[in-house]
Amino acid sequence: MTEPRTVSLPDDRRLAYEEYGRTDGRPVFCFHGNPGSRLLWSLFDDVAQGRDLRLVAPDRPGFGRSAFQPDRDLLDWVEDVCELARELRIDRFGVVGFSAGGPHAAVCGAELPDRVAETVLVSSPGPPSTLEHSTDGHRRMAAATQYPGVSRGLFGATGWLARNWRSRFRAAIERGASEPDRELLDSLAGDVVLADAAEAFRQGGKGPAHEYPLLAEAWPFDPADADPSLWHGRLDASVDLAVAQEFARELPDPDLTVVDAGHYSTLVEEAEAILSAAAP
Repeated sequence: MTEPRTVSLPDDRRLAYEEYGRTDGRPVFCFHGNPGSRLLWSLFDDVAQGRDLRLVAPDRPGFGRSAFQPDRDLLDWVEDVCELARELRIDRFGVVGFSAGGPHAAVCGAELPDRVAETVLVSSPGPPSTLEHSTDGHRRMAAATQYPGVSRGLFGATGWLARNWRSRFRAAIERGASEPDRELLDSLAGDVVLADAAEAFRQGGKGPAHEYPLLAEAWPFDPADADPSLWHGRLDASVDLAVAQEFARELPDPDLTVVDAGHYSTLVEEAEAILSAAAP
């Protein structure tokens, strides 16, 4: 694994990122899940090369190589993205958010309407109003992690597995996954997905632990302002399709594409169409 690129932020934090595709391509900022990191998007380097895309994939605070940011909320992510775009001299760009990266893409689309060309959310959780449509496991996890000590304990234990007992970590990722995602995890792409998830815990579990409950709280923006396109797998066992359907119903101009895939496999199988749709 090569050392990532980094940028220094105004508060002296380090933000790590990687780029894939063409350096002179149409820029798309790509936001990982939880757990996740910049490594996920390496799967799409060839796609980006072929579609004239420049994928910019940052680690969020406390994930991978990006420094932790205490008390951050979704709006803070907009500031980090603006700083990264300034450093890279990118004025206008698209955003794609996978899973927990979805709300982070939506806030950028809502808060930066003059800079974000398109907002695409893939296998994404919806705003808190959709929580009742989530899987039982997600609702229990969202409720439990509202207690900081519980959240740190749960993600700390998962991080320990990622760093010290990779077979058990893999089993934890596979637990409850749909058949398309199990097949994906058994492929070469699955090796990248597992490395991506493990990289989230390079600094321990505090980054993922802080973020998980954040997404179930009231979002400090109106997702309708992002005018997002939603992509979701019919067989998603992590974020139920009913969440995306309810999310779409709450949007004034709903745009939901449903495919016969799971959580990760929706992104992997539909990457060319998804990334192209986000490009300016």
